[in-house]
Amino acid sequence: MIQCFPSGVAMLLAATVTVAAAAAPPAVHTPAPGSAERTAIVRTLHSGDANPRSRFTFRAFRVLASEPRAIAYVRADGPVGSFQALLQRDGQGAWHKIWGESDGGSNSCDVGARHYAWAARLLRTYTATPDAIFPGLVARTETLRRMARTAPGLQCVGDLEGGPG
Repeated sequence: MIQCFPSGVAMLLAATVTVAAAAAPPAVHTPAPGSAERTAIVRTLHSGDANPRSRFTFRAFRVLASEPRAIAYVRADGPVGSFQALLQRDGQGAWHKIWGESDGGSNSCDVGARHYAWAARLLRTYTATPDAIFPGLVARTETLRRMARTAPGLQCVGDLEGGPG
């Protein structure tokens, strides 16, 4: 059965679909191995390495572009252990590592809760759902907050970089 709508209704429906498509959140993607985007992010992760040719085994690699900026989340194993990081790029500029946690060392649950909460606030400026780019972030933040209330001095996170300072 074919429905006929007055031309005004059809135009309203078309406008609604267009606005809904324009309002859709930016998509999270994983850059292909060897792509310029992935290569630039990996080079940033190697910054300061004793051996910039060392390899990473990525467990997660997600990028969200929200022009004119972009943010990336990586979780990987490298030559000195496991790590996770957030990297940011403004415009067509270089990627910068702005947040991280790695094996070794230790920090209190209180410090960890603030570190993770900072990452969640930052990601909310890109997307309403921080877990879309950094899986498990919201739950981990809440767990650290709860642990910080019950045992603030307990060492429950690894080495922390960047973030709230």
